[in-house]
Amino acid sequence: MFVAPAGGHPGRMTPDDHKQPRSAGSPSQVTESDLRQLLQTGSPGTRLVLLEGRIQLVPGAADESDGLTLITRGDLAAQIGDNPGEAELTVAAETLNTEIRLQGA
Repeated sequence: MFVAPAGGHPGRMTPDDHKQPRSAGSPSQVTESDLRQLLQTGSPGTRLVLLEGRIQLVPGAADESDGLTLITRGDLAAQIGDNPGEAELTVAAETLNTEIRLQGA
């Protein structure tokens, strides 16, 4: 399922990144930018979650009960690679947004 960092340096999550909502787009819609950030974290366990109506990046060490895990960095990389093009990111984001709608979130 999908997960990505919300702020700080791409490729490194800081303590402030934990459960940080990202600012662009609809709060409950996954964007290409969310997925790009997730891939840049470098940590396979980092997750993209839906928590309280917002898409957030959560480090793998965070409480697994926080929010609905959409995808992990490892799963996303396995699906579309570590350096996907815009088209692959768009398709992956649309797929996750469909999953969110089907969950009724």
